[in-house]
Amino acid sequence: MIQKEINIMGKQVTLAYCYGTEISYKLLADEECTEFIVEVLKCLQENRMPDSRKAIYLIMSAMTAFYESQSQKNPIEDKELIFHASPEDIGLAIGTIAALYIEFYKIPVGEPEDKKKAEESEKKD
Repeated sequence: MIQKEINIMGKQVTLAYCYGTEISYKLLADEECTEFIVEVLKCLQENRMPDSRKAIYLIMSAMTAFYESQSQKNPIEDKELIFHASPEDIGLAIGTIAALYIEFYKIPVGEPEDKKKAEESEKKD
């Protein structure tokens, strides 16, 4: 389990990424978590928000994964996110979860050094 503490709506919450996150998201959204994470990463690059319903499901899944593993109750309920969270809160949370996903699966960020060097030498020629 990979985890990070952030502030949402003035409350400190811990979000986690593990198989529990993926299972919970699949049960809520009826799609694979990876599919939505890819959509989230694309939306972040384009500076736009992804599907709101799926974003709430992802946040609740990541929060539940951590707090259930600690036998604790979520500090924020889904209704609070739906009615009171700001776009900044949602953006921070899903961006954090996307980063946790990348760390969990050890996905390299950016281009490999060999590819960069090859492109630079092509430009010089």
